Parts: sequence; structure tokens; C-alpha cells
Amino acid sequence: MARVQLTIAYDGSDGAARAIAAAAHLFPGAAARVVVVPDPTPSGVAPDALARITTAIEQAASALAEAGREAAAAAGLDAEAVVAPPRKPVWAGLLDAAAGSEVLVCGSRGRGGFARAMLGSTSASLLHHTTLPLMIVPDVAPQDGPAVLTYDGSDVAGNAIGVAGPLLSGRPAVVVHVWESPYRHSLTGRALAHVSELEGMVEGLEASIADAAAEVTESGVSLARFAGLDVRGETVDSGEGVWRAVAPFAAELDAAVIVIGARGIGGARSALLGSVSSGLAHNAERPVLVVPS
Repeated sequence: MARVQLTIAYDGSDGAARAIAAAAHLFPGAAARVVVVPDPTPSGVAPDALARITTAIEQAASALAEAGREAAAAAGLDAEAVVAPPRKPVWAGLLDAAAGSEVLVCGSRGRGGFARAMLGSTSASLLHHTTLPLMIVPDVAPQDGPAVLTYDGSDVAGNAIGVAGPLLSGRPAVVVHVWESPYRHSLTGRALAHVSELEGMVEGLEASIADAAAEVTESGVSLARFAGLDVRGETVDSGEGVWRAVAPFAAELDAAVIVIGARGIGGARSALLGSVSSGLAHNAERPVLVVPS
């Protein structure tokens, strides 16, 4: 079987180190480019000073990339150090450097005092613009549980399962479909359920909707099996939204990764990211693998 091809964003931070550890844990023996994107040289500097600054930036970036390569190799990855051309914003340079990879990996925090801002400026920007599967790694140790594959019956979710299958081959998986009972999770529904004349009808509709949700789960399980995964399914009724249901579900399983599909690129993806992908990336406390359609 061909090795997974990774690009790992590296800036020397603890978050980047955790990204390397998570990548090695989920994709053992993978080939990995450890990429540093240096800052561009400043403008308005005298030519002789500019040459010295440029050389210093190049040397520091090379040393940093080599440190990342050594860390990745020590974790069991077949790693190479890559210094990308200087670029602002950083996420654009990472996307260029990741061309040809199967997964782009980054930590959820950067270096220094602007750690939280890095999620907004780099990881979230990658979420909105990547055409590659993107794994965002939070500040937690790798877990040995299954992969949790979110599924809603859409082509986007099915594509995510199809992509994740070969990448996560050999790891147990759980397909989770989140649905919401229109009766248990709304005031109107609960009121109708207590009207004696309607009680039987409400119970019948509830059972019908629950059965339909279970069928969606089973279709996701079938896709995951076809993708080569050892998988089971879970159907979760929640009135709190998808990511708020998936995050604790994955935590209970000590999930190694959460897989979710995303539609489109750029602004067209904003609504989905706000409700699901971004919510998981910010709050799931385990790696989230976002697979764009």
C-alpha cells in the first residue's frame, strides 16, 4: 500500500509539535514535508542591510525546518524539510507548498503570545480556502480510539468518508449521524405530545423520523465499509446542533480523529464552517480532518 503523503505546517511552537505527533499517530510511516513559511523581507531597507536580513531569515527558516524534520523523523515519519518562498499571508504559502499532498496538517495554535489569533489567521483561513483534506490538531495528546466519521446523507459527507477510508485504513471507525426530534426538542412538539388525542400520532411520526435517521446512518456505514474501514454506526438525537453533539460523542469514545466534509471554497463555505466544521475545529479537543468536496 502506498504511503500517505502529508504536508505539516511548522513554526517551532508546541502546537506544531503536537501536529507532528498527531500526524505520526494517525498516519504511521507516512511521507511528510515539514514546511516553514518565512516572513518576507521588510521593505524600505538599504540594499546592504537587506542582503544581511534576507540571509538571516533564510538561515533561521532552514534551521527551523530541519528541527521540524528531525522531530517528524523521530516520530516515525519519512520526513523532509521544506522552506517555502516567503509569503504573506502564511496560509497561502502553506497551500502552495502542500500541492500534491493528500493531507495538510496544522496545529490550532501558533507561536508566541498570539497563539489564539493564529487559529483565526491561519487555521481558519486554511479551512475556508484549502482544496486538500486539512487536519487541525488541538492542544491534546493523541488518542487511541476510533475515527469518528460524521454523516448526514449528503454527497459531501459521502465523499469525505470515501477519502478518509484509504487514509485511515486499519483504524476502527464509527459513522455518526446526528438528527433532531421535532417533538422532544421544541416547545410545540412537547405540547402536542401531551395532547391525548394526538399522542398516538406524535409517537408514530417520531418513530418514523427515527427510523429514517437510522437508515441514513446505515447508508454511511455501507460507504465506510466500501472504503475499507472496520466500522459501526451510531444515530444520535440532539437538539443542540451537529458539532455540539459530535464533540462529546467523540470524547466518550476517545476518538483519534473526527472526519467531516465541507462544501466549496472561499465564502461559499462560510455557513457550513460556522455551524459544524469550525465548531469542531475550535471545540472538539481532538484532531479534526476536514475534507472539501
